[in-house]
Amino acid sequence: MPALPIIAISIGDPNGVGVEIILKTFQDKTMFEHCIPVVYANIDFVQKQQLLYSTQIPLSLVEGMPKQGVLNIAAIWKDTPELDFGKQTTMAGVTAFESLQAAAFAVQKKQADALVTAPINKATITSLNFPFAGHTHYLGALWGGDALMLLAHNTLRVALLTDHIPLHKVTAAITIDLIKRKAERLSKTLQQDFGCQIPRMALLGLNPHASDQGVIGNQDDAILKPAVAELKNQGVLLTGPFAADSFFGQKRYTNFDAVLSCYHDQGLVGFKTLAFGQGVNVTTGLPFVRTSPDHGTAFDIAGKGVANHDSFSAAVKMACTIYSNRQKTD
Repeated sequence: MPALPIIAISIGDPNGVGVEIILKTFQDKTMFEHCIPVVYANIDFVQKQQLLYSTQIPLSLVEGMPKQGVLNIAAIWKDTPELDFGKQTTMAGVTAFESLQAAAFAVQKKQADALVTAPINKATITSLNFPFAGHTHYLGALWGGDALMLLAHNTLRVALLTDHIPLHKVTAAITIDLIKRKAERLSKTLQQDFGCQIPRMALLGLNPHASDQGVIGNQDDAILKPAVAELKNQGVLLTGPFAADSFFGQKRYTNFDAVLSCYHDQGLVGFKTLAFGQGVNVTTGLPFVRTSPDHGTAFDIAGKGVANHDSFSAAVKMACTIYSNRQKTD
């Protein structure tokens, strides 16, 4: 492998902003100082959008080892997909899956060092080949491991006990074992990937006001607090449960290296209010590095040239940093 990490990039839904934010990211020539990017698509498809967005990035078809200083394109489609910006189509879902699969396989086969994924549309990508609720579960099944979804921006980090499941299933899913497993995984991630020597983590309560001493449910007292106590005995510094409604507004997250949220919107409403468009989605607990931007396909602005690429740029840089940190600890 070259000194710079090779980053495999999937394009996401072709009718969304995926290729636009990829091109805008590497329009900044300094990005090539961080990595060797390889986009899994075909060169005609990328070139067509380069003309649309008036970017001027050197493109190179991969033949053997990818090159430094260019946006490498690994050809995976026989035909160039037709663009239909902002529309959900079956073909777009197939195309997105083929790009993701090729990029993920490349990392698994050690042809690349990390994976960065542009946003998919879950409705169109769902198929017999992709019966998953998102990237996190797909990569967990493909690569193996106990995947944990983490959103990060600077020192604000929010991880999820449960991620893409319906709200009515959350309570039954949260057990002492789950909390312990996810907290241990988060603690290891903070040490290995983010350089936190003694990670300090906060746990948000499940019920309003963390159950108010049993007045509003008993799960916080019966499940969350015993899990915190058991982890403390093991030397894992998880504190809580904290009332979630005021936690972010009072900036209590600044006292911790990461926050562990009981369910998706509980943690990510706070995170995206504070850092939307700047954050990075990191899938931890897997044998390989995967990051993505903190937003979706943005169908409403796709093809208009106005998409903000900051989060995707941050995702590429964070993938490089995490890969480098893991190399130091292996």
